[in-house]
Amino acid sequence: MTDTPRLIERIPPSRLREAVRVLAGAGVGPHAGDRLLAAARAHGIEFDEMWGASDGPGEPYAAVVLLAKSAGRTRMVYTSPVRQPRERDAVAVALDRACGQIADATLAQALLEPGEDLTRAAFEAAGFTSVGELLYLRRSWADPGPVSPASPVEGVTVQPWRPGLEPELARALTRSYEGTLDCPELCGLREVDDVIESHKATGVFDPALWWLVRLDGAPAGALLLNPVPAQGHTELVYLGLAPALRGRGVAWWLLRRGLSHLADRSHRTVLCAVDTRNTPARALYERAGFTDFARRLAEVRPLRRAAPTPR
Repeated sequence: MTDTPRLIERIPPSRLREAVRVLAGAGVGPHAGDRLLAAARAHGIEFDEMWGASDGPGEPYAAVVLLAKSAGRTRMVYTSPVRQPRERDAVAVALDRACGQIADATLAQALLEPGEDLTRAAFEAAGFTSVGELLYLRRSWADPGPVSPASPVEGVTVQPWRPGLEPELARALTRSYEGTLDCPELCGLREVDDVIESHKATGVFDPALWWLVRLDGAPAGALLLNPVPAQGHTELVYLGLAPALRGRGVAWWLLRRGLSHLADRSHRTVLCAVDTRNTPARALYERAGFTDFARRLAEVRPLRRAAPTPR
């Protein structure tokens, strides 16, 4: 570390607006903090774990990090811009301190723009690990065509979601993680029940767009779609199958089946994300008419329970 700020503190209420301006980056107006605070609170974002790095009490913040609560016992990480080594080091020490104080989550995660090399260095200095480059895809509405009610593989059935299926969905997801090419580094970092809660919290949970896949009656995969009304699209939250069903046409059949259920919905543009290393999934989505529009680098750090620092 070079010229690292001496004081790392949880942001006091008296300096919250100042810290939010630093988080937003240079060039924002004097009222930007108020606007950003209002917008964040309107979306349920809390500032209980916002930390700053400075040279001492009352000194300007060299860096600010926010670990915002997210579903499934996770924290989404946002940092002030990192444009020079001092900001990299300031973000790294503030982020490491903040992660060490989280007592109500098991995983911190962030999505970085490709090319943010200094930001990525700050995260990795704070104990984060890259779990893959995500490719974001979208598909404007087009009729997927006739979909056979029968699966291409004997013994495969699809069950619509109903309350009480969480344990079987957990088993289906666990099966689908075996040999996965989609961010395999994430496997085992969270409880499956937490993953399901995260899936439900994406957009608006709609049971009519969730399906459990069975093979000879046993859970073997899932297709989960959620509408995101605030952004005017539907998100393909998860599509995964147990190894026994891969490469046999089931994913193609299942995806088209799910898309056909969007015909009468107002938000029919579909978005999804896939690990760039997952070439079979990328080929599937390309075949279905998806095109890429963005990339992000996923960084994560497991969290350990710690005694919070007194406020």
